Amino acid sequence: MFRSRGTAIAAVAGLGVSLLIAAPAGAAETTTLTVHYYSATGSDGDLEALTLGGAAPTAMSTDEDSFGTVAEFAFAGEHDRLGVRASGDSRFPEDLRYVEATDGAAEVWLIDGDARAYGAPQTLDADDVTTSDRKAFIAVEDLTDVLDLTYSYGRNGYVFDGAPADTLDILTIFRNRDYYEIAVDTNRIGQNVTGNMISYWLSEDYVFSDIDGYSEGGEYYLSFGAIEWLFQVRTLIHSGDALVLTPQFVAHDELTTADPAAVGFDPVELASLDDWIQDQVDAGGPAVGVVVTKDGKVVKNDAYGYALRYSTGVDEAGDLTPAELLPESEWEPATTDTLFDLASNSKMYATNYAIQRLVSEGRLDLDATVASFPGWEDFTDANSDYTGKWTVGGAGGITAVHTGKETVTVRDLLHHEGGLIPDPEYPNRASAGDLWYQTDDPDDRAGIIDAISRTPLMYAPRTRFAYSDVDFMILGLLVEQITGERLDVYLENEFYGPLGLEATTFRPLASGFAPEEVAATELNGNTRDGNVSFGTLPNGDPVPMRHYTLQGEVHDEKAFYSMAGVAGHAGLFSTTGDMAVLTQLMLNRGSYGGEQYFDADVADEFTTPHAVGGGNADSSTIALGWRVHSKNAAAYYYFNWGPSRETYGHQGWTGTLTIIDPLHQLTITILTNMRHSPVTSPPNGFAGANYAVADLVPISARVYRALTGESVQFTPAASVAAVADVTVAHGTSLEDAIGALASSTTLTDADGGEWDVALSWELPGYDGRSAGDYEAIGTFDLPDGITPGEPAISTEVRATVTVADEPTAPTDEPTDPTDPTDEPTDGAQDAGGTSDAGGTDGAAGTDGTDGTDGSDGTDGTDATGGTGSADSIGSADGTIPPTGDASEPLPSTGASAGAAALLATLVAAAGAAVLLGRRHRVITRR
Repeated sequence: MFRSRGTAIAAVAGLGVSLLIAAPAGAAETTTLTVHYYSATGSDGDLEALTLGGAAPTAMSTDEDSFGTVAEFAFAGEHDRLGVRASGDSRFPEDLRYVEATDGAAEVWLIDGDARAYGAPQTLDADDVTTSDRKAFIAVEDLTDVLDLTYSYGRNGYVFDGAPADTLDILTIFRNRDYYEIAVDTNRIGQNVTGNMISYWLSEDYVFSDIDGYSEGGEYYLSFGAIEWLFQVRTLIHSGDALVLTPQFVAHDELTTADPAAVGFDPVELASLDDWIQDQVDAGGPAVGVVVTKDGKVVKNDAYGYALRYSTGVDEAGDLTPAELLPESEWEPATTDTLFDLASNSKMYATNYAIQRLVSEGRLDLDATVASFPGWEDFTDANSDYTGKWTVGGAGGITAVHTGKETVTVRDLLHHEGGLIPDPEYPNRASAGDLWYQTDDPDDRAGIIDAISRTPLMYAPRTRFAYSDVDFMILGLLVEQITGERLDVYLENEFYGPLGLEATTFRPLASGFAPEEVAATELNGNTRDGNVSFGTLPNGDPVPMRHYTLQGEVHDEKAFYSMAGVAGHAGLFSTTGDMAVLTQLMLNRGSYGGEQYFDADVADEFTTPHAVGGGNADSSTIALGWRVHSKNAAAYYYFNWGPSRETYGHQGWTGTLTIIDPLHQLTITILTNMRHSPVTSPPNGFAGANYAVADLVPISARVYRALTGESVQFTPAASVAAVADVTVAHGTSLEDAIGALASSTTLTDADGGEWDVALSWELPGYDGRSAGDYEAIGTFDLPDGITPGEPAISTEVRATVTVADEPTAPTDEPTDPTDPTDEPTDGAQDAGGTSDAGGTDGAAGTDGTDGTDGSDGTDGTDATGGTGSADSIGSADGTIPPTGDASEPLPSTGASAGAAALLATLVAAAGAAVLLGRRHRVITRR
C-alpha cells in the first residue's frame, strides 16, 4: 500500500509545491484516484491508496485546495475500483473504502470522522441560509437544484397523523424513488406512507414523526440536521460557506464495529429496542437475533430469548412423546453465535449469489431456457403430469391447462413468473400424487429433476407474478450442473470460506454443529402438532415424516425430504454476525475483503424492479430474485416503516428478514424461531406469530426511528487561553523574537470542546538592540462552526517580549585554541543547534553538551538548552541567542571562513524552515 505521509504532505503543501513520484517510462494506460480530504483540525488524513487487487500506485502527488488536502494517485492499467484509507482519520483510521472509476478516473471527497464518501461539494447561497438557536436552515424551494428534488403543496388526502382528510396543508417532496409529506403547520412528517402503514402499527408512532423545520413567508425551511436525516446527505460549514455533499457509492472493504452515534444513530433510541424485544421475550415470544450495520460499521449485534424451550421426549417404551414446554432450567439461551434456519432467505444468500457469480463469469445466460440444460429435456408441456391435488379443477388451484414450459427461462424463474406451482408438496404423497418424491441422499438429483420436469404449470409463463419455491429449486440444481459441484460445496468454496464465515452452512448437524448451537423450529416435526400427514405408501405404511422437535435440520419439507437438506430455495443456516457480512457484500455491489465476488453491474441488474407481465415497474416488488420496495404502490410489506424505496432484501417463513438500504447505507438482519411454538390455528397458525416481534417490521421501524442528523451547526466560543510572555537575548532579530512566541493557543467552546488555534503575530516597534518590554499581538481565525459568542470573544491575544540587557564583555584571558581540554561550556553549542518544544528534535550541535533546562535532541544529537517553552530556539540561560543581522560573525580565516559561513547559512535555513512550519500550523480539535 502506498502511503502519503502526513509530515511530508504538510511541508510540501506549505511550500505550495507538489510532490510527484514519476510513473515508469513507457507505462501502460493508467487509472487515477483523486482524494479531497477535509478535517476541522487541519489534518491531511495521512492518505493511502491501492487497487481492489492490492496493487500500489505508481505515482502520487499532493496539494491543497479550498476544501482541504488533495492527493492524486495513479495506477498502472485499468481498474474498476480503487481503495483509499485515511489512516490519520480521528474516528475511522482503519476504514478502507473503495470507490468506482469511470473512464479511467475516480474522484472522491472525504471528511474526517465520517465513514461515507461524497461527490463534489455544492455551496449554498449565503443569502438563502438562515440561523436560529445554533442551527442553520434553508427553504425547500432553494434545494431543488442542489438535491435534485421537486415539491408541491396541497391538502392531506388521508388521515394524516390523526387529522382528518383535507384539514392540513401538506408539502410533498419528491426525490428519486422516495417522497416525504410534511404538515407545515404542525411540523410532522410521514415518509413513503402507504396503506399498509396507516393500517398497521399506527399507534406505535412508526409512521409520523417530528421534523425540525418551520413555515415562513409561504416557504418551508428545513434545518441542516433534518436535511441530513431525510436525504442522507452531508452538510458542512467550511471557511464561512455552507456546503452540501451528496454521497457517492462506496464499498467498505470489511465490517468493523463502531459507536452508533458515529454513524448517525441516537444511541439511547437504538438501545431502547433492547427493552422492547426483551419485553416480548419475557411474555413468551420467540428467540430473536438482530444485527444492524451502517456505513460499513456494525452498530448492533444482539440476541434475546431462547433457542429451545419446547421438546419432544421418549417414554419408557422408547416411543416419542409429544413436545412439551421444558422446565425453565432446561431452556437453551440464544446468543449471537446461535444458528438460525434462514428459510427463504436461502434463496438470496445461497442461490442468487451463486447465479450472480456465474453470470459475472459469463457461465450462465439468463435467457437460456430450462429445457436447454442437460437432464432437463423433459421439462415440457407434453411431459406434464396432472396428478394428486394438481389436476385441473383440483384442490391445488389449477384452473386450466397452460402451455409454454419449453419457453421458461432462467430469467423467468428469477422473476417468479415462470407459471410454476408455488409448492407442489413433493414429500407429501397425499397431495403430490405421482409427483411424490423423497430421498436422503443430497447427491441424488435425478429423482427430483424428474418430478419437477413432470410438474404442470399453474399459470401461463410471464403473465403474472407467483412466488414459487420450485423456481429456486430449479435454479439451485442448474448451479450444480454448471459448476459440477453440489450447491453447498460450491458456495463454501466460492463464498462462505473466502468470506471467513464459519457458521453459514447447509445441514448443520452434518457440518460439525451440535443441536444446542442451533435455534429449534417446529415442535413435533412437520406434523403441525399432529394436524398434517403425508399419507400412506402403496403397502399401507405411513409416508416417512419427522415427529421430533426440529433443531439443526431444515424445517422446509421439500428441502429436507426431497433434496436431503441442500436446496436452492431453503436449507441455509447462519448467525447474525455472518449475515452482516453477507448483506454487506450485496450493499458493496459484489466486493468484500479485497475480492470481487460478482460484478457491480450484475448486482445492479439483479436489484432493478421488473415490470411483471408487462406492467409498471414502479409498482413492482420483484427484481431478479430480490424483493424490492416499489416506488408508487402499497409496497413490499416488510420494507415499510422506514426503509427507503431503494431497499431490497428478502423474508423467510421461519421468521427471518433481511433489509439492504443503499440510500442509508444500512443493513438489518432479523432472525427468529417463531415456529418454535404450539400450533394454535391449524395448519399454519403458530402461537409465536402472535407476538409483535414476530411481525419483524416493528424491529426495523425502531432501528430507522433511531436515525438522526447533525442538529447543531454552530457552537459559540467561550474563552481563549492566555499566552506566556517570553524573554529573548539582546540582539535577537524580529523574526526570531516572533518565533519565540507560542505558535498556538487553546480556544474553548460553549460545549467544553477545546481547539488549538494557530496564532499570527505582530510585534510593533520591536528593536532587538534595545533592552525592554515589547507588546506582541497575536490573531487567530475561529474554527469552522465556532461563532464569536455573546458577548463576542476577541480573536486577539497579547504577550510581552522582553529583550534582555546587553551582556558585558568577558574579562578572562583567552585560552590556547589548540588545548584539547578547551571544550564549550555547559549549555553552549557550536553552530547554534535549535530545539523545538524544549529540545525535541533539535538540530545537531557540533560536539556540544546538553544545555540547562533543555532535553537532548533526538537521534543522539545534542541540542542547545532552552526555557522549555513551545517552539523556542534555546540557549543555556533561557534567552534567544542573536542571529542574522543582530549577531556577531563567527571568527574565521581563509577556507575556514567559507566553511563557517556555509554552516551558518544551513543553520539559518533550518531555523527558517521551523518558522515556516509554524506559520502553517492549523486549527486542531483536542
